[in-house]
Amino acid sequence: MLQLRFGCQTYPWKMGKKYFGEVPHMLEVAFKAGFQSLEAEIDMLGEYFDKPEELKELLAKNHMTFAALVLHQDWEGEEQTEEEKALSNKAIAFAGHFPFAKIMLSHHAGETPRGDGEVLAKRRTNLIGCMADVAAQAAEAGIVCCFHPNSAKNSLFRTAEDYEVMFEMITPTAVGWAPDVGHIENGGMNALEVMKAHRNLIRHVHFKDRISQNEWAIMGEGTIDYPAIMKFLDETNYRGWIMVEDESPRATEDSDAVVMQDGAYMCEQIQK
Repeated sequence: MLQLRFGCQTYPWKMGKKYFGEVPHMLEVAFKAGFQSLEAEIDMLGEYFDKPEELKELLAKNHMTFAALVLHQDWEGEEQTEEEKALSNKAIAFAGHFPFAKIMLSHHAGETPRGDGEVLAKRRTNLIGCMADVAAQAAEAGIVCCFHPNSAKNSLFRTAEDYEVMFEMITPTAVGWAPDVGHIENGGMNALEVMKAHRNLIRHVHFKDRISQNEWAIMGEGTIDYPAIMKFLDETNYRGWIMVEDESPRATEDSDAVVMQDGAYMCEQIQK
């Protein structure tokens, strides 16, 4: 049996455009599916982002742990804007209510072209600089922050070349790395090889399965060798959380069923 812990990300429910703020429902389903913790985006928490003590009670009721809060910001300037700083401060204060909870730093460029040359370099410098400021402040409160790059076409870090730049930039900072296996593979890399090469930076892990370019799958129905990845994490004594963040099309139709299927897959693999 593998000595790994796994939890559920709220994204499947976001895919279905349901249950925003319906934390009791999400916790109940995740626990039934066999998950041990929850990672949430701020908008999915709804009013509970302002009521962390009530969230703690719900977690205890459902025998769940709060693993991480997703802090998504633009971070385009050389320093955080006042609005960004306010949200970062609130995120740090929120995470402080949950022992060992991490803050996952997220940046999606959306429709903004990523640029190239000096433009791209400047955007990367600003992004990592702002994240480093957040991570340094969080570290003073005993909270670990980690960067979750993604493979969207306008992402600032999505290919093997991009990742090497990213690793050079975050290594001197308090920003850890949260590898998303699906996004790494979608960026044309072998996730296991990249994780082996930069194991020292891993603080948090995301799983999502994939069939082909930009075609996501329910766990176990894609082409990624997850048993090999879990074996590697176990053998290298990874004791952080593995969060399943399903983005398969079926999550838009029946988020609960997808979470249940993902949980069954993870339970089966862990117990082998």
